[in-house]
Amino acid sequence: MTLLSINPPSPSSSFDNYQHHHEFNTNDNIIKDHSTIFQNSQLHNWYLNNSVLCMVTSSKRKLLFCGTQNSNIIVIDLQTFQIKLKIQTHVGSVLCLYLSDCENTLFSAGSDSLVKIWKINDFIEKIDNSSNTDTLQLLPTYTIYSLLDIGDIFSITWIADLKTIFIGSQNASLSFVKLDLINNTNSSINDHYKLMPSNRFDRFFDSNNDKLPIHADTDTHTRVIQIPNDNIISYAHNGYVYAIDFMKIDDPLTFNIGNNISDNYENIIFSAGGDGKINIWGYNNNLNNLILLNSLSNDQIDTIFSITIHKPSMTIYSGSSNGNIAIWDLTTFQLLKIFQINDKNDIYTLTISPKINNYSNEWLFIGTEFGITKKLISNIINKDINDLIIVTKNAPCLTLNSFQMNNKTYLVSGGSDNSLSLWSLKSMNDICDEDDDSSEEIDNEEKFFKGLEKTQLHDYITNNENFLKILKELISFRSVSKQPDIYMNECRKCANYLMLLLKNFGAYKTELLPVDNGNPIVYSTFKANKLKKDDGTKPTNILWYGHYDVIPASSKNWNTNPFKMTPKDGYLYARGVTDNKGPLLVSIFAIAELYSRGELESNITFLIEGEEESGSWGFQNVIINNKIDILKDFNNIDWILLSNSYWLDDNIPSLNYGLRGKIEFEIKVWSDKPDRHSGVDGGVFIEPSMELVKLLSLLVKDDKILIPGFEEIYDKNRNINEINDWEKLIFEEISERIENSNINELKRKWNLPSLTLHKINMSGTENNTLISQFAEAKLSIRIIPGQEIENVKNDIINFINKEFNKFQSKNYIDIKIIDEAEPWLGDINNIGFQTLKECLNDEWGIKPIFIKEGGSIPSIRFLEKLFKCCAIHVPTGQSSDNAHLNNERIRIVNLLKSKEIIKKAVNRLPKNEIV
Repeated sequence: MTLLSINPPSPSSSFDNYQHHHEFNTNDNIIKDHSTIFQNSQLHNWYLNNSVLCMVTSSKRKLLFCGTQNSNIIVIDLQTFQIKLKIQTHVGSVLCLYLSDCENTLFSAGSDSLVKIWKINDFIEKIDNSSNTDTLQLLPTYTIYSLLDIGDIFSITWIADLKTIFIGSQNASLSFVKLDLINNTNSSINDHYKLMPSNRFDRFFDSNNDKLPIHADTDTHTRVIQIPNDNIISYAHNGYVYAIDFMKIDDPLTFNIGNNISDNYENIIFSAGGDGKINIWGYNNNLNNLILLNSLSNDQIDTIFSITIHKPSMTIYSGSSNGNIAIWDLTTFQLLKIFQINDKNDIYTLTISPKINNYSNEWLFIGTEFGITKKLISNIINKDINDLIIVTKNAPCLTLNSFQMNNKTYLVSGGSDNSLSLWSLKSMNDICDEDDDSSEEIDNEEKFFKGLEKTQLHDYITNNENFLKILKELISFRSVSKQPDIYMNECRKCANYLMLLLKNFGAYKTELLPVDNGNPIVYSTFKANKLKKDDGTKPTNILWYGHYDVIPASSKNWNTNPFKMTPKDGYLYARGVTDNKGPLLVSIFAIAELYSRGELESNITFLIEGEEESGSWGFQNVIINNKIDILKDFNNIDWILLSNSYWLDDNIPSLNYGLRGKIEFEIKVWSDKPDRHSGVDGGVFIEPSMELVKLLSLLVKDDKILIPGFEEIYDKNRNINEINDWEKLIFEEISERIENSNINELKRKWNLPSLTLHKINMSGTENNTLISQFAEAKLSIRIIPGQEIENVKNDIINFINKEFNKFQSKNYIDIKIIDEAEPWLGDINNIGFQTLKECLNDEWGIKPIFIKEGGSIPSIRFLEKLFKCCAIHVPTGQSSDNAHLNNERIRIVNLLKSKEIIKKAVNRLPKNEIV
């Protein structure tokens, strides 16, 4: 091969006049720190086990491919934010990735001196007769190696027109390989294995594991190519070759490089490395050689780690180890500008955001050891507007990638802190357009309406980013119903936000129903706008029940701020995200989407309360008083739907058909004497605390409640295995499908009552010699279907009074019912449950299981009785969601699939004439 070297003009002589008018080092940059505000534009975070060194995105498949320090390629679904695939691909670090323009082929290279080429294969895999799953595979097709010791491979690029891959290496070499060279190779694969630079080869190609994964194309097998020695330019640079890029010359009249120096080449290759140079190469396909056309360098430019080309302006940007960014004009090879960021920190990576239309901004994003900085492309040459904007601080950034997906632009970053972050560039640009002095906290309603006004309703609702944005706003309301003295205003703001949301999403009627001494109920209706059938069938009337209040949460016990939604590893963390704001918002978006498309076949009524976590205070009275108005437009309710509980495990979707009821009560024993001293009056009087303890000891024995009436429950279930035949089948299926399921524990939790002592309070100060004037205990009893709540309450009061009277005490007793909820049992064989079962199976590809729960939801049985219809409980979250606990979370894919399930269900559920 002949290598032609053209010595570039000396920068010191060629650019003297240019430098006279341009100040290259602009150390007086105006740096604006927006890192705190930009957190609002961050869509998701992932925390991996190793540094992220490189990445590429597939907009077509909506996938992110990441190369890590520990040999893995990790593939992340950008719709569900779940890790879809993780495979070990190289021996050592994966240092660079490249994705073909067709997005069907992935190229990887690393510290084992190998380049591997993968076919991306995704399909639907059938698991059994009732389920299937999306599957992704990276199928190895080629492995490329060199007999020379080229060391680590830092950069690769693929030019499809040439069928050629270009490789930049640690030994300063630049190599290239045409894939059709395999046709000229007669040696066996084993012969190549012996020559590999690594002592241990990747598992895909081990001699004991030559078979491809199942479902691979039958004609696909791994081919090994040795780089011909003539295709290796040993000293392409005087240092490591860190970066390679190329430009296709589509039209020489409009894409002129170096004053027509590239006329004979359709593709120009750019390489950069440790010598601080950008070398420009022409590739002649007929002669199979690289020609050095020019070199760009300057004394102020040190080792170049990254380059990026801005084709519209015919400029190339380079980031170097001394913190300098240089901008070169490719038409004249003139140095346009050098500017510096972040106190001379190494610039590891550069990317330019894609431009969607003539009105969108383009940004240069710069990654360093200390974070990400951005600079507006249109202002980058203008000395008078030379500002830099800090995106993140103290977050190492080794790799950046900007991309377009669904007509929106995004940025993804990765670094040595083992993290990945995904950003919405639109949100980031909106922030930059705001006044610098604007407050970080903007009114929640204003934020929502600002976004809604800029886009059509249907497009807004169907965008998952907008769903997450609204959920984030909803979470930010500290709607804690149990602390009205602190959070009553927050609860009312939350209710008002939901009302405005429903109204602007197209609801026919939306209003707030006031609750005396409580938080208002959001009442809203959507009218069907599509016929179910052409035979005049009336729309089904469905009531969706949910709640917007949450239980208290303290930042001291959380890893994140409980009222600031934190996306991480495919999950969302925040108080209320799974109970019940996430599932509630999913239902609103599902109905609004159908309505916006003109595809809503059922009438929908939303009843969203703000006191569920406080026993649904006032809910029943308000709904009874407004029943006529609620039914005025629809005459009746056919089905009640809700999603306010969780799966039995983290893998199998569930339908809930039963809940225990609950009676919370308080026992107080007191004396008409004040607090006394045990040394003075001890032994003279019967102490209230001692009598309370005696009473509590009479309530249970051996986990059985001794209150009259409960013995019938235990006698009936004396052998817990003796249950109804239909329910026995349910437990058998759970035992078969849920790993390590404790069936006896589930039976006790679902089919037997329980009594819990929550708290004991006593009067007086914390004095070890004090006799308290009163002692009180807070308890609750969970009751099961078949127990009438009024009968149980009377039995509790009568039993405790009767036992206390036996004491013949001079003290007094008071028993107070604090809260109550009826038990609920659904009919899994009715058409409603069976319809939902089909919807879950269709969406998840997994047959759902039927479950019950030991907890209580006060309003379900009440609504069934009032509207004379059946309720269906569709859990959204996983068993590990930590509802009511610290670090509450929900998986994003559960929310997205739940939305699709609801859309299917509300249109499939028929009129229900039988209750």
